[in-house]
Amino acid sequence: MDLLTLELWNREKIMGEHFNKKFKNAFAIIVVIIASFGMVIAIDINRVHYEEKYSSLKAQVEKDEADYGDNYQKFTNTYAYKKEPDRIYFKSSDKNGFYLFEKDDENYEHLLEVSEDRMAYSVMQDFNLWCFTPDSINTMMTSGDNYIIFDYDNGDLNEYDYDFQKDLIFRFTEKTRLYRLVTYLSYYKDLIPREELGKEEFATNTNISGYKYMTYSDYYND
Repeated sequence: MDLLTLELWNREKIMGEHFNKKFKNAFAIIVVIIASFGMVIAIDINRVHYEEKYSSLKAQVEKDEADYGDNYQKFTNTYAYKKEPDRIYFKSSDKNGFYLFEKDDENYEHLLEVSEDRMAYSVMQDFNLWCFTPDSINTMMTSGDNYIIFDYDNGDLNEYDYDFQKDLIFRFTEKTRLYRLVTYLSYYKDLIPREELGKEEFATNTNISGYKYMTYSDYYND
């Protein structure tokens, strides 16, 4: 092979390699663009679905408000329920964590009255108070049930002090006004994982029945 032929061959080889490199880079860019476009579409679809679900919940809650008005039942239990909770937690059956409503939350009062209303009806339907069984947090995480927890700050009080207020753990179903409301109110709240709750358990005794937990009999049945 003479020098001219060799030079032309090397030049073609270099140009070919350069073309292949450019082609590969362009192809990679196209793949990235297509993938990004697909991700954008998927995100938009999820966002639309998310907002549609929120709008549907909002419509259901507004219908409940119109149907029920301000006709709320008051939940009373002179032993187990002495005062409003310092905060309310919601554990949804399909979420791996808790939603928090502090007293200064704009929806706290309404959630409280709807929770009390559901509790009052549940007590009339459930004389054994199964709905108030003081499940452990681990049980709540795996039971597939919905819970409202009235959480209290008791400071240095112990459970035998008169002013001590035990946390109330209330189980309820999806087919209730309470579920629709609290799910709607929680929709854009941050989910609190189990390890960030800041307490080991809500109930001081998680091994007794709801009836014992909600009556004086839990003093004598550890």
